[in-house]
Amino acid sequence: MNAPIMKAPKKVALAGAATLALVLLSGCASSSGGDSGADGGPVTLTYWGFADLPQERVAEYEELHPNVTIQSKISDYDAAHQGLLTALAAQQGPDIAQVAVDFMGEFRATPAAFHDLREFGAADLQESFLEWRWNPGVADTGEVVGIPTDVGGMAIAYRTDLFEEAGLPTDRDEVAALWPDWEGYLATGREYVAAMDRPFVNAGKAIYRAASNQADEKYYDADGELIFDSNPAIREAWDLSMEAVDGGLSADLATWSPEWLAGMANGGYATLPAPAWMLNTIQEQAPDTAGNWDIATLPGTVGNDGGSYLMIPAASENAQAAYDFITWMQAPEQQLKTFNDDSALPSTPELFTDEALTGYTSEFFRDAPVGEIYIRSVEGLHGYPLGPDSRIIEQQFESAVGRVEQGVQTGDEAWEQAVTDAQREAE
Repeated sequence: MNAPIMKAPKKVALAGAATLALVLLSGCASSSGGDSGADGGPVTLTYWGFADLPQERVAEYEELHPNVTIQSKISDYDAAHQGLLTALAAQQGPDIAQVAVDFMGEFRATPAAFHDLREFGAADLQESFLEWRWNPGVADTGEVVGIPTDVGGMAIAYRTDLFEEAGLPTDRDEVAALWPDWEGYLATGREYVAAMDRPFVNAGKAIYRAASNQADEKYYDADGELIFDSNPAIREAWDLSMEAVDGGLSADLATWSPEWLAGMANGGYATLPAPAWMLNTIQEQAPDTAGNWDIATLPGTVGNDGGSYLMIPAASENAQAAYDFITWMQAPEQQLKTFNDDSALPSTPELFTDEALTGYTSEFFRDAPVGEIYIRSVEGLHGYPLGPDSRIIEQQFESAVGRVEQGVQTGDEAWEQAVTDAQREAE
């Protein structure tokens, strides 16, 4: 499951990464082997992340292993990663660190900061996960530094009551047929706005992120070279977001803001590009809209947004116990339970034919075949290469979309500044 994406100063993060690299290059990083196994003496495992562990699974694990206690420290999205960078540079940190896929290019660039999980047998797990989810957890030098959690398969959540009022179809198959691609989605949005004089989508940057995440290459190519200024997939995603903004389709609501959350309940927007893990947020924030929301396939069908990795910092004194917990938590049986509890789509493809997942429906979303839709959204997806500055570059383009929405710049001006800012930050 993922957590609110919050903004944080980029220069601070870069400084932390640079300090970390210097510490590791000087050979000061520690790699303690003195831990108690999960079946040995009492162990307290510390977990740092931007989203808490599923408490039902934690309770189950602690019951199975009475000697193990798990303590969590949860911070906002960017702050969690900055705090981890700072701790690692000081040769400190938790036993288990959650790192979002957006940041993996940065963290895996310093593999000495983490235990190489191959020492515990992680190489045997590779075939259990989607290849493009497994690969970001592997350093360029071969160390396995992270085990994948869920996968953020994508769909479009939409308000059937608002669609009906606008004279649009409400049946999910008919709705999906309206947008086989993003141009169809925007055309539907223009029809909705013309009928309702209300925003169609929560934000232009939501379209930018969803569309750009569908590419096989995003900000880096397979050789690790920066390509954001010349990649046609990035320009196309940008143009789609600009079309939405210029057409009045966007509500210009920052993700996780109070207004964005309220919009789920009060009809502040009619559609929401929604990763699987976001379904719980909709149900929690807008419980009175049960039966009004439905889910249709994403334009272009496949897409991903989110997912994270569980890593063991080199300073951990409980590395074996931490690994035992991670591998138990990410085993297929536990992933399926977490999906049922929190809508976190498993990253283990063996479950994609399990009837418990393929046949899963949601009463809240008008009995939508949630499992089927989200499985289809990640099948055939290849992922895209990550680099050390992927998150920083992403923020420059998302901020640029926001400046256009707020009338500060034209689309062309914002694009040029985004490219310039991204080039400077990635130097």
